[in-house]
Amino acid sequence: MKILQMVHGFPPEFIAGTETYCEAVSRRLLERGHECLVLAGSWRSAPQATLETVDKDGLLVTRYLPLEGRPRYWTEEYDPEAEVLVRHLLADVRPDLVHLHHWLYLTNNLAAICTDLGIPVVVTLHDVWASCPRIHRVHREGLFCREPLLTAPCLHCVERTQWQTDREVDAALALRQQMVEAELSLASALIVPSEAHRSLLLDLLELPKDRLIVLPHGSSQTIIAQERRKEPSAFPNRPLQIGHWGYFLDHKGTHLLLEALHRLDDPSAVQVHLIGTALEQVYGERLRDLARGLSVQFHGAYQPADLQAFDLDLAVFPSITSESYSFTIDEALRLGLPVLVSDRGALSERIGKAGLTFRAEDAEDLARRLQGILDAPEVLEAMCRDIRPDTLLSMEAHVTRLEKIYEDAVRGSPPRLKASTPYVKLLAHAKQQTQERDAALSAVHADLARAKQVMQELEKGISVLRAREALLESRGAELDAEARRYRESLETILASRSWKLTAPIRWIRHPIRALLGKVRKAAT
Repeated sequence: MKILQMVHGFPPEFIAGTETYCEAVSRRLLERGHECLVLAGSWRSAPQATLETVDKDGLLVTRYLPLEGRPRYWTEEYDPEAEVLVRHLLADVRPDLVHLHHWLYLTNNLAAICTDLGIPVVVTLHDVWASCPRIHRVHREGLFCREPLLTAPCLHCVERTQWQTDREVDAALALRQQMVEAELSLASALIVPSEAHRSLLLDLLELPKDRLIVLPHGSSQTIIAQERRKEPSAFPNRPLQIGHWGYFLDHKGTHLLLEALHRLDDPSAVQVHLIGTALEQVYGERLRDLARGLSVQFHGAYQPADLQAFDLDLAVFPSITSESYSFTIDEALRLGLPVLVSDRGALSERIGKAGLTFRAEDAEDLARRLQGILDAPEVLEAMCRDIRPDTLLSMEAHVTRLEKIYEDAVRGSPPRLKASTPYVKLLAHAKQQTQERDAALSAVHADLARAKQVMQELEKGISVLRAREALLESRGAELDAEARRYRESLETILASRSWKLTAPIRWIRHPIRALLGKVRKAAT
């Protein structure tokens, strides 16, 4: 069978759970005799939208590079240039089936394109993107959102440009959901990797209960499963060694672990190993600020096999978002490590008795759990006894079950693409958006015209004031000249001989005037 995997990113450019899983599945399919190719999105761009194909160790990987400067907002998830190139690729490759892992960084109508060309599509829903333009359902304030689409506060939570009105954003949200619903309806099968993820998506997307197939991801073999320690851990005769690895992101809750350490009775009783990198500089700086005064080591980038070199007692994964599976849980169990996780999503479902949970988003409750282990070290040993890495589904078994889903999709009747989906809706939205932009532009022009008229009136007033100012300056100059003449005349008089000769007369006039005044007063 010829299978094309579609995913938002691919190693080595993107190295996270979905991307790593996609590569592992693709390589196992090749080993089993299938012809498998990959179409992936990219962070890179090009002067002209294009497809770039490379041979990655025997696996052909084609990346879509969008036009330079093209916005990556959620309102721009449909990419007409990507559609043209994807159609050309599908026509050249002619796959028997497409396995769609994500629409992000490609275009949001991939299932519609495949259906239009008569190619069946199997979709794996790795996250909650289908119900959230912010991808992870984490509010701007950092809190998880479980609200169904009808009541979710998306209008005031999604990113928007300074020009977008509430009405426009609301229309864009409605269109997005219609597009997502159309895409999901066109899938021959919808796969989710855990019961917890199935339950969450059923609530959020209002899907029929039998629409989602639960197929756990195949466990990676990059870490050889270790037997339970024959020698007990050096803890509690040393600080509790905690490991946390992966990409450090706000929705992964790395900061909650450090906040919890500050709440312990004795933070020095714990040493934390942060293995990985922060994708955002601001978040990395936040973690380093929180780590001050604590025993925390930042180890930087790693490969999964590197984890075996760390002497750890406990793995902690305090995710805020709802994880659909978590390969880090696989890795911890293969390392023989008990785990402490948030009680949200697949994490608590997957650990069984090999770990403990705390209330998601609650650093205080996480601290309580850690303090409990510090106070009763035997709890750690009890969890270690219940670690069963042999219960993890192997990638071989996973692909065997995946092949059956592929075969059923190829043999089945493919869904039909409705004429109005998605193009008429896209055009209608674009038309409405254009009309609203035109109306807004007309209003701006009207405001500019009024402002121009006011400016002209102000300029006239300024001209009148300037004329008056010039007149006053002229009159002031005349008065200054007249004052100078008076001063000069006075100076001439004061310097004259007659003025000096009459000085005695002027001196005696004051007593005479005073005497005359007394005489007049006596006469009356």
